[in-house]
Amino acid sequence: IVWTEFGIPHVTAEDWSSLGYGYAYAFAQHNYCVVMKEIVRSNGESARYLAEQGDQNLDLVMKLTNSEAFIQSNFIEAMPDFIRELGEGYVAGLNRYLRDTGAENLAEGEEGCRGAEWVREVDLVALGQLLHKRILSASSVPLADFITAAQPPETGAATPSMLDYEGAVAELVALTGAEARKELNLPAHEMMGSNAYGIGRDSHQGNSGLLFGNPHFPWQGPDRFYMSHLTIPGEYDVMGAALHGLPLVVLGFNMDIAWSHTVATGSRFTFHELTLAEDDIFSYVYDGQTEAMEPVTVSIEIIDDNGEFASLELSFYLTRFGPVVSLGSLSPLVDGWPNAAGTLIAMQDANLGNLRSIEQWVQIGQAGDVAEIQDALKAVGIPWVNTIAADRDGNGFYGDISTVPHVTDTKLNECVRGPVAPLLLGVGFIMLDGSDSACDLGVDDDAPVAGVFGYESLPKLNTPEYGANANDSYWLSNPRQLLTGFSFIIGEEEIPQSLRTRLTFVQAEERLAGSDSFDGTGFSNQIVRDILTSARYLPAELIKDDLVGLCADVDWSEFGAVQSDMEEACDILDAWDTRHTTDSVGGHIFYEFWLNARGVSGLWETPFDATNPVGTPNTLNLVDESVVTAVRQALADGVQRLRDNNIPLAAPWGEVQFDEKNGERIPIPGGSGSMLFSVITSSLVEGEGYSAIRHGNSYIQAVSWDESDCPDANAVLTYSQSTDPASENFADATRLYSESGWIDMPFCEADRNSQEVRRETIEE
Repeated sequence: IVWTEFGIPHVTAEDWSSLGYGYAYAFAQHNYCVVMKEIVRSNGESARYLAEQGDQNLDLVMKLTNSEAFIQSNFIEAMPDFIRELGEGYVAGLNRYLRDTGAENLAEGEEGCRGAEWVREVDLVALGQLLHKRILSASSVPLADFITAAQPPETGAATPSMLDYEGAVAELVALTGAEARKELNLPAHEMMGSNAYGIGRDSHQGNSGLLFGNPHFPWQGPDRFYMSHLTIPGEYDVMGAALHGLPLVVLGFNMDIAWSHTVATGSRFTFHELTLAEDDIFSYVYDGQTEAMEPVTVSIEIIDDNGEFASLELSFYLTRFGPVVSLGSLSPLVDGWPNAAGTLIAMQDANLGNLRSIEQWVQIGQAGDVAEIQDALKAVGIPWVNTIAADRDGNGFYGDISTVPHVTDTKLNECVRGPVAPLLLGVGFIMLDGSDSACDLGVDDDAPVAGVFGYESLPKLNTPEYGANANDSYWLSNPRQLLTGFSFIIGEEEIPQSLRTRLTFVQAEERLAGSDSFDGTGFSNQIVRDILTSARYLPAELIKDDLVGLCADVDWSEFGAVQSDMEEACDILDAWDTRHTTDSVGGHIFYEFWLNARGVSGLWETPFDATNPVGTPNTLNLVDESVVTAVRQALADGVQRLRDNNIPLAAPWGEVQFDEKNGERIPIPGGSGSMLFSVITSSLVEGEGYSAIRHGNSYIQAVSWDESDCPDANAVLTYSQSTDPASENFADATRLYSESGWIDMPFCEADRNSQEVRRETIEE
């Protein structure tokens, strides 16, 4: 293990087992406690051991979906030998670190576990549970509350649901897709998002491809990234990053290719409406025949109200599709056993048992060009992300090659039946008739398993120009090559794009035209990094001047505001550069305004046009006096919120948004993922600023090639490698990111040796 600057381990091993061993041992030196906590959660012990961080419902679902028997048969027995060796080596490396360090010497701090009773040696089953939980992050895991909520009446007899039916229908119809996702606890793209460009030779100032990747993931917990360089000479040589606990690089580069991922729009589950059998609430009708549900009871340990250990049991009711669920928090229409329609709902999770991705990521890392990356993707094991890639030969690629339930638009039209299913479809959730086998998930000949789309049915774009994604639909991956004709369950077409997506393409199109502030036309490695650090703010570019114009000759007392405060705020906005760099002044005023203004009805004068998705909607609607009044009120309310929280209006952004590490306040550039390409999602803390950073820019990489053998790769890990406050790598990369700096990634041996900090050799 050769350690280079900023705590990056370069692990060289003779075989897969040794590679896993060395990587885990290196990773554990920085983040052992984080992965151990996730192992506790993955095997359903969080309520027993993690106190306020525990989640009883998640524990119960983990006991159901992550049982030792399930992982043994679906993961361990099914994996290729080399993946088993990699996993066995990885858990052995974790255990070696624990033995060498001792529980009493483990990390302290918010992510620490020094002396914790739940720290123990682990086995391959525990790793499989962790990986499977990660795979289910967009399906069974966030839906745990709704899986556990489905309980039959105590009498064993059907009880009619009592509700205001028309009122409930109206409420469900009024829901937006975003609100429905929030009610179901599904991860929003603002919490698990990303940006990426896969740039081909025609858009590159050189002759190669260029990959820029920027996942937006949490800054705390197991969904952080960790940088490494993993090598088995002649077989595997990849540098990049992986989420904590994954035993290999999942986004990065090798000598000839680079790739990243962005969270995709497709659903990973379907609902199926069950017609209950007559006089038996535990059976349902399927193709005219009665099928009994299978009750499965699980048990977890909890701490009761008296602080004592207790056992909690719960029964799940399994159907041919999956467990019965209750969506009562979404709408009373789909609550109860049975619900208002006299039916039940089951959930089918397309990623349940999908552990194909580990082998797939190995194959991606071994690829020599984009075509070989696509070959690797044909296993369709990637659970919930797009893939964006580029190679030395100048090929760019975008593909939503992920695990999606096989529901064609034809099946949607034919199988979304009854009074409730169309209402759910209106907010983005597919519920098929579960009584008819013709409405079961379909089959593709090239799919790895039944019930998911195969590679040929999924959106993809090979391009010498560029493909990009910022978490909106596959439809817009290049404005000159719109992807159409795919199922609704994968993503919607011809719909308005987020401001962040639009900015992603505004930047690209301006770069190709040479109409931005950079030299020449086309991208370079340096320019694509400068685009990120410029921290542009698209809504401000669209309406700031008009907003400032609305400040003139206003009696702000009519809006409940202090005249002097508003005049100061308007002057600051007038001088603001519309950026969220650390030295920009005025961004927080516009941000608070925009939180209030973005939902104003009729805000835009020019509406969305599907033939111009990058440029529309646009122009503040100054013709409508109600819009003008609402915009002024939004600005007044935003300024007042800053005043109420004692945030100076004239403070530069770096003093307002910061990350505090060991008492040091580190200025953090970037801003809200709903509108910036450079994303930092932070909460306002009274008297401090936006200091509660939840998620955003994480492992950022830019990779291209020139005439030399070594890739030209630059990266930064925004929150640094280690979660241990005592580590020298706890804040070093964060300071680098604060200053818009980059790590020159030392892939080749000579570069590695020039950055070497220390090295160690370990043997079992």
